[in-house]
Amino acid sequence: MTAPEGTDEAIDPQSKPACTVAMKIALIGSGGREHALYWKLKQTASEVHVFPGNAGIPAADRRKEPSYGSDFGALKEYLISNKYELVVVGPEQPLVDGIADSLEGNIPVFGPKASAARIEGSKEWAKYFMQKYRIPTARSIACETVEEGYEALEQMPSPYVVKADGLAAGKGVTVTNSIKEARHAIHDCLERKVFGDSGNTVIVEEFLKGKEASVFALCDGKRAVPFRAARDHKRAHDGDEGPNTGGMGAVTPVEYISDNLMARIQKEVLDRAMNGFREEGCAYRGLLYAGLMIDGDKVNVVEFNCRFGDPETQALLPVLDEDLAALFLQCATGDLQVDRLRFMDLSSIIVVVAADGYPGSYKKGLDMTPLMQTETEQDLLVFHAGTEMENDKVVSTGGRIAGVVASGRSVADARSRAYALLQSNPVDGTFYRKDIGSLS
Repeated sequence: MTAPEGTDEAIDPQSKPACTVAMKIALIGSGGREHALYWKLKQTASEVHVFPGNAGIPAADRRKEPSYGSDFGALKEYLISNKYELVVVGPEQPLVDGIADSLEGNIPVFGPKASAARIEGSKEWAKYFMQKYRIPTARSIACETVEEGYEALEQMPSPYVVKADGLAAGKGVTVTNSIKEARHAIHDCLERKVFGDSGNTVIVEEFLKGKEASVFALCDGKRAVPFRAARDHKRAHDGDEGPNTGGMGAVTPVEYISDNLMARIQKEVLDRAMNGFREEGCAYRGLLYAGLMIDGDKVNVVEFNCRFGDPETQALLPVLDEDLAALFLQCATGDLQVDRLRFMDLSSIIVVVAADGYPGSYKKGLDMTPLMQTETEQDLLVFHAGTEMENDKVVSTGGRIAGVVASGRSVADARSRAYALLQSNPVDGTFYRKDIGSLS
């Protein structure tokens, strides 16, 4: 699914199907999630431009200017003057910084305002929110000094969970059986400031037992309509070993999420959250992500996020049988018109290709061209993440570089397709997990 510099078409023939809606969309972001969102939106929207995008987006649809940080003035002026009809925000930072607030009254935004995006921007506030609105979650203690943190550890059984309060690019969580390592994590946040202001407060949390699942929901301020559940693989290496990462792969469906359990998640998590946002005066419009721990018939929320998860999005969208552009606009304007999302009767898997050393230090500039320009089919896709074009080559710019996505009649079928492509297109200086989709 690569678009060589200066061309309008990506190699994958499925990347630009006939559009059915005359809608001009601005998509904010540059990772694998945004490439997948672009691919799906282009199936029904006439124009989708990505700010700034990556090498997987056709050059004609990438917009490097205007750039944006926490000040959205220039971007707002550009979007209004160029008559965009919908803004879709991929990453969390612009939402936490208030991009939806900036554009209010001018362009509909698929993404919550800053007051609601606090559900991801502050773990302390998220815990307050869940406790107030009876959303099941782990017991926790917020700490602002090292001494408070050490004392909180003494009140929790092993394993210990330590989280930086704010955004930390998926790296602010430590889970360990060692109280010494947990103390180091607290010291790193509060004294060494390894996460900057995001670590001014730490959350010491009770460890939750069970199996993980991710449930996304489309929200229009009144209702939350969930996607099919997915399962993420966070650890860097096979067998769930090694450090936590932003995600090394994902699979859908999840065998231990039954219809009855989904109904419980809807009632105890999604519905209570939507009611809570309304009560707090920040009705939620956009994508709400619930990271769950499932223990038998018990459901606990590990975390909420205010945007699509990466890499689960890349696994879910190819098997979603809906007009995503229309649904996003309905959410952004407060009028979601479906009660249930339709999915193809297929399993889907994504395997992330990462640079050696990730999530620690790693090399950039790896030549990814052989893998990224592989000819793909409808049930076998390659989404870019950390890439850019350098002359006629696709080179790496990040730790997570790409995702190979396959669908099939079963998880085993999808796994075989994904790994066959990876094995036939090795890239020096990269690695991937060999067991995505095989762990329960």
